[in-house]
Amino acid sequence: EDVVCFPEYMEMWMHSARIEEFRVWLSRALNLASLDHLNLQLSACGFSLQNDPDDNYVFRVSYTGCFVRQQNGFNVLTLNLVRRMNRFGSQHHSFTMKCPVMSVVQSREQIRCDPEYVQVIREIPYGNWDNELQWSLCLDDHLLVALEDASLIQMNIDVNVTDIRVQGRRREILRPVNEGEFLDLKLVRDRYAYSMEATCPKNASTADKTVLHILKRRMGLTRRGTYHNETLTLSDLSVNQTVTFTVHETSESVTLSIPTARILQTKLLQPFYRVDAVLTFRETNHKMHWTMESTLPCI
Repeated sequence: EDVVCFPEYMEMWMHSARIEEFRVWLSRALNLASLDHLNLQLSACGFSLQNDPDDNYVFRVSYTGCFVRQQNGFNVLTLNLVRRMNRFGSQHHSFTMKCPVMSVVQSREQIRCDPEYVQVIREIPYGNWDNELQWSLCLDDHLLVALEDASLIQMNIDVNVTDIRVQGRRREILRPVNEGEFLDLKLVRDRYAYSMEATCPKNASTADKTVLHILKRRMGLTRRGTYHNETLTLSDLSVNQTVTFTVHETSESVTLSIPTARILQTKLLQPFYRVDAVLTFRETNHKMHWTMESTLPCI
């Protein structure tokens, strides 16, 4: 019951009172390296280890990680921890992590920005439960409302069979950042989170270059909490509208710089553009489909 299954990985939560063998093994490892340094070594195998303020541990395993085997429709990893009792004897304890093999769908995100409104469309999140999760909206990490009360944070929400759509006025729900305006919005439930974050670019139709920002994050269901700041590494990127672009990568985002003339169109005196990008991160096992539509003030 301590193993939680996500679309791309599984996690085992270990309470501090129940992990004596693990603590002994960990203390020996940390005598040689910090937790950050240990994770650099673990990441080569698709593993990571984090602790929380209460000294509990969360061990994450990618389904494509070392020693993970598929068995009867499940991804299975067995951890054998050994505690040396004396010179000639030791004590063994095994933990088994087991999650059903899931078909990973292509993650899609669509963002639409116009001078007054912002709209984000994502696929409905599902976990490894039989029923759909019950979600709340979390804005700026401190305003929390049920979906049916979205109007309390100046947002409209629409849920259909496959997608969830949120919309609001830019001046009421976006906050300025260097690269434009940022929507800090997540769907949350208990310990789980699902990103609805987006960045709208600055309205600058006369600029020679249009700069777009794509947040780096796992697109599926993730665990809520600040202890889990994973770095994703871009391995491939393509843009449908043009092959002329430059890419700049930071730990938090991928920045696309595109000559405005390559993407800008005009309809009834109103300029607009659409960019469709497909990104692949080294640490994930699927492609991220990202679409930005921006409608600019009439000329």
